[in-house]
Amino acid sequence: MKQLIIILLMYLSFQAVNAQELYFNNLDSLLIYAEDNSMTIKNMEQNTLIAKWQKIAAQAGIVNFRMQTNFSMTDNIELPVTYLPGEAFGGEPGTVKEVTTGQKYITNLNIMPQIDLINPTNWAKLRSAKVGSELTNVSNLIAKKTLFESISAAYYNIVSLQEQVEITKKTLLTADSLLINIQNKYNQGIVRLQDLNDTKINKLTTADKLFQLKKTLEQQYYSLKILCDIPETTKITIKEKPDYDNQYIPDLVTDNQLKYEQSLLEIEKAQAEVTQNQYMQFPVVSLVFYDAWQQNSNNSFFDNRADWINPKYIGLKISLPFPNINAFTQTKTAKINKTISIQNAEHTKLQNDFENKQMKLDYEKAYSQLETARQIKELKEQNYTLALNQFNEDILSSDKLLIAFNDMLVSRLNYSSALADLLYAVSKININNKVK
Repeated sequence: MKQLIIILLMYLSFQAVNAQELYFNNLDSLLIYAEDNSMTIKNMEQNTLIAKWQKIAAQAGIVNFRMQTNFSMTDNIELPVTYLPGEAFGGEPGTVKEVTTGQKYITNLNIMPQIDLINPTNWAKLRSAKVGSELTNVSNLIAKKTLFESISAAYYNIVSLQEQVEITKKTLLTADSLLINIQNKYNQGIVRLQDLNDTKINKLTTADKLFQLKKTLEQQYYSLKILCDIPETTKITIKEKPDYDNQYIPDLVTDNQLKYEQSLLEIEKAQAEVTQNQYMQFPVVSLVFYDAWQQNSNNSFFDNRADWINPKYIGLKISLPFPNINAFTQTKTAKINKTISIQNAEHTKLQNDFENKQMKLDYEKAYSQLETARQIKELKEQNYTLALNQFNEDILSSDKLLIAFNDMLVSRLNYSSALADLLYAVSKININNKVK
């Protein structure tokens, strides 16, 4: 029994940890959370680190210090034999004497440090790494901006859908009242069974619309969790309420040039590749030093009776690559890629400017649609009120009343949706003004 209680407490504790709840009062609070927790942004940070270390490696490559160290111990099991004339050793002319040459035990340690004094290829690699680091930063900003725009779209969809759910709930109460009214009239023999059935259908349709809106709202919350990398078990609540009092902002514009900056850096990157391929055909001048210790003995390794020989030298080494067709074709390819980058940059400039203007146009369209939706909503609500009064006075048929009812509901939902479009258009411009 005691073990069961412990297991139950552990389970409840686990559920409590996982059943966290997040509240967001506005879009900025959500974007701050996303910036701290989104895997997309964390991966951007890792890409930045990679670019940083590539740049450091290229800087170290300018000197390109390297030191080759070798150590060997050789046991010449069978030494070579040389045949020398016998008279050189006091023997008879025409005879030979076998002489064993060499040392049985050879110990050798040599160190060969080398530093590049002139290495044009590594200079070009450093330039390429610097441009690559800048390009990574700009690409990360573009990805961050795109992520924030997606989060903003989902956020304001949720704000609108929550409002639409409340609108539909209230409208469903109106549909209930309408059904009771027509049911009474049917009981009195004033309206037909068909009118009663149409009213029931109207209530069912409104109830289904409410159900669909709730499910769509859940889907938007799931989408937001994915964008912000919020755990599935964590409940999130958007507490912002729609503010329909929006004044037109004439100076709400953006001049975000991140995509164009990216294309310019692509040109610099391509030029660095051209330079690097050209410099690969240039000579490399290096300062070299050689220091060695060698002991030869016929007795043993590390023989105390044998001397260590210490040869040394210092000098300059020039390495010149032999021209080949691969180097030529790589340079030509790099030049073609540069031309393509220049052409892409010209197109990107036009596209970037158009996208900035398009955001302004989207804002103007959204504001106009909101104003139109507001006027239509007010007129449809007035029409429904008039239709209901006329129906109660038995001078309007129920089918026209239901049409006015549905028109009123649609106009309210459209008004809420138009507000979400406007808020998203404003937030998109603000994001482009911040992330650049």
